[in-house]
Order: sequence, then structure tokens, then C-alpha cells
Amino acid sequence: MLEFVWAGIGGIVGLFLKETKPHQIALAVALGVMLGLIPKANLIAVVLVLVLFLTRCNLGFGILAAALVSLAMSRLDPFADALGIRLLAEASVIDLEATLIQYPLFAWTAMNNTMVLGCFVLGVIAFLPVYLLVFVACWMILPRKKADSLPPTPKDARA
Repeated sequence: MLEFVWAGIGGIVGLFLKETKPHQIALAVALGVMLGLIPKANLIAVVLVLVLFLTRCNLGFGILAAALVSLAMSRLDPFADALGIRLLAEASVIDLEATLIQYPLFAWTAMNNTMVLGCFVLGVIAFLPVYLLVFVACWMILPRKKADSLPPTPKDARA
């Protein structure tokens, strides 16, 4: 019985130990934040989960970021709803949605919902700053190989 517990813990720890380059961790956290912001019962969330699992990024940090942002999302709900209402009231968005709603896949995205649209826009806006912030933090914190810290040498220099 204890072996199953240790195997489960080892599997969870293994998620954090794979794909440990700064850009892989930053991509995972940025995708996790975007996934955590979006309500889960639509096609956008399914696509984000697929992107998280199919790209070479750190799954542990991506899942952790999605879970933490989902827990904190209740504080951003009024802001996201107001943003969605404001966007859906625009004439150009109304015309675009009237055209896109005729396609079945667009209906599954639930972009006519104010919360989904507001959260999606917040996620798109937050993606690049989160990526850059986590990338810089990882680049400063994570240890680098010896070859990364040495200055480049010219290839034609012979001793």
C-alpha cells in the first residue's frame, strides 16, 4: 500500500522535474494562468488543456498555476463580467458574432457569454507579461550549466 503512495508522490514530483528550462516553465505558467482564468465548460478550455499537454512545457507548474488562478478567480469575476458586457455591446463585435455563431464550433466556445469573453480577453492580455516575468525569474534563479556562463570563443583560434 505504501508503495502506491510513494509511486504517486514520485509521479507528481516527476511532473515538476521534467522540462526545466526557463522558457518551458514560463510557457507552462502562462498557459496555466490563461487556463485558470477561463471558465472550464467550453471549447476554449479544452483547447488550452490540449496545448498545455501537447507542448514541451513543465506540466507540474502549468497545472499548479491553473489551479491557483482558478481558486483566486472569484475576485476577478465582476471585472471580467463587466469587460465582457462592454465588449459584447460594441457594434463591430455584435456583427462579428452574428457571422461566427453560424458555425457549430464557435457556439461551443461560448464566446457569447460575458464571463467567457471577459476572462478570455484577460487571459490573452496576461499571457505575455506572465511569460516574461516567469522567464526572467527562472533565468535568474535556476542554475545554469558551466558552458552557459563562459564567454563564447572564436572557432578559428588555435593554441
